[in-house]
Amino acid sequence: MKESLENKYLDKTITEEELGKYKKTLWMKKGILNGIYLFMMIFSFIYIKRIGVFFNALGGGGFSFYLVAIVIFYITLSLAFGYFLFQIGYMIYSEMKGLDWVALITKLNIKLDIYSFICKCLSILLFIMIYITTPCTVVGSSMEPTFKDGDRLLCTDLFYTPKRDDIIVFDAKNYTELDSFFIKRTIAIEGDIIKLSGPDMNEVSINNQVYSDISKDEFIRIRKSAGIMDDTETSFLIPSGMQLVMGDNRDNSHDSRKFGLIKNEDVFGRVYMRVFPFTGIHFY
Repeated sequence: MKESLENKYLDKTITEEELGKYKKTLWMKKGILNGIYLFMMIFSFIYIKRIGVFFNALGGGGFSFYLVAIVIFYITLSLAFGYFLFQIGYMIYSEMKGLDWVALITKLNIKLDIYSFICKCLSILLFIMIYITTPCTVVGSSMEPTFKDGDRLLCTDLFYTPKRDDIIVFDAKNYTELDSFFIKRTIAIEGDIIKLSGPDMNEVSINNQVYSDISKDEFIRIRKSAGIMDDTETSFLIPSGMQLVMGDNRDNSHDSRKFGLIKNEDVFGRVYMRVFPFTGIHFY
């Protein structure tokens, strides 16, 4: 088996040409890692608000695993970023001064390899959980039969654009007295037409499709949430940046029929996968 350049360096059997390759390899590895952690650091501070949303959505605002996860994330992120930043800084300084930096960097790679590995795994895993794909648990029966109480889901707001029939998780505190997050299905999005018609003007349709689940009173409530106070308006467009949501269990769902349209900015993420129970794993 071919001996690695690191082992050759440690055994002092490395040639000048191989030493040059070894240095390039170290520069590349440290540069890539430093770039990854710099991106994670900047991204985490730009979207710092998501930390609070993540904590409230999944931890209920109290002490929980998620609070611990957030603390661990920032500790490991800071340690890993600081560690690789120091190495890059030392390598640049040594090059400018004409000093040999390979010995120290190689020693650090060996001595702190296990700690560096743990920091990298934890910070990247938690970064993905918080910013890319977030686990959440269904509470209640409003989405039956699609989801049952206790189902574990994964949701993300990465590249999220509202679409009809999406299943979303959103912050409900602006629409109800509950400081919690709801899971519902997107029924209509901005630009869709909600209309009141029929012989007795009590039939509600969305894009000419009748929704018997929506009453005239609920239509009026939805219309008011769209900012339209004129009682004579029998049809209206859903305004920009808003959507209408309903639970799949129409008879047991607190949704837009009760509190009106929701803002897209309050959407925490789109559900894309059920991961538990294992017999019900499914992509959406």
